[in-house]
Amino acid sequence: MKVILAAQQVFEEKGIIATSVQDILTAAGISKGTFYNYFTSKNACLLAILEMANDESITRRRKLLLGQDRTDKTLFAQQILTRAHVDRERNLLPIYEAVFFSNDEEMRTFVRKQYLSEITWLSGRLLEVYGPESEPYNADGAVMLVGIMQHILHFVKVGGKEKSSFNYEQLVPFAIRRLDDLMAGMLANDDKLLGKALLEKLAYSDDEDAKEVLLKELRDMLARFEKDGEDKGVEYITFLTDELVTGKCGSTILESVTNSFQEHYSTTAYAQCAEKLANQIQSLHELREKSIDFLG
Repeated sequence: MKVILAAQQVFEEKGIIATSVQDILTAAGISKGTFYNYFTSKNACLLAILEMANDESITRRRKLLLGQDRTDKTLFAQQILTRAHVDRERNLLPIYEAVFFSNDEEMRTFVRKQYLSEITWLSGRLLEVYGPESEPYNADGAVMLVGIMQHILHFVKVGGKEKSSFNYEQLVPFAIRRLDDLMAGMLANDDKLLGKALLEKLAYSDDEDAKEVLLKELRDMLARFEKDGEDKGVEYITFLTDELVTGKCGSTILESVTNSFQEHYSTTAYAQCAEKLANQIQSLHELREKSIDFLG
């Protein structure tokens, strides 16, 4: 956490390209060996910054839904805006641009997975907002919603409107209102282009790789808890690992356990790791449920 925050500050001050690993070492007050214990390169450090922001966005989005009406479009808009708020708070736009335009294969893979993750999340929320009958059209709707917002932002960026006067909080509700018309038209005419199968096939292709990475992180966390004598942590991690492998428990139980896990360690040195693991498990569980529907 300390290294990531120090690196982010240096990136902001010096720019992505001009920042060296040595600059990060100096800012964080650590040795080169310590840095490479955490990251394989400067690019890996960049991705860690974005992953931390993504985890925070996921947590905020889920908290917004607790006890609320999932069909509420105002709430849906607030969830979409959450990512923009986190990005602005952390001044992440220059980092996103560096990653997006990079030729580094690891970075390109990261961009792809982030995009698919966001489209998959949007597609799932559209099902809740527009009802079960919208399911065949939600992948198309999610892609179009992102497209509307991205192209408006691009128009603003190239000079269509003064950036300082542009109200991003108006953009998302506007885009959702346009999506209302598009979804109604697709449902009325049974008109779809992509359909849910393509999105779920693309998302499923990343499922097993993500599962293996997460299992390794869970095993590492289990070893840490065992070393520290954290019996409660061992109990949580054992349950979550079993669930990841077997998929026996339902969404309600899994959500309850992961929330309890986060809360139990929210004020401890394990807080960041617990939050990250809980979010990853929930996301993978949601993807697996979609994949089961697709394959079955």
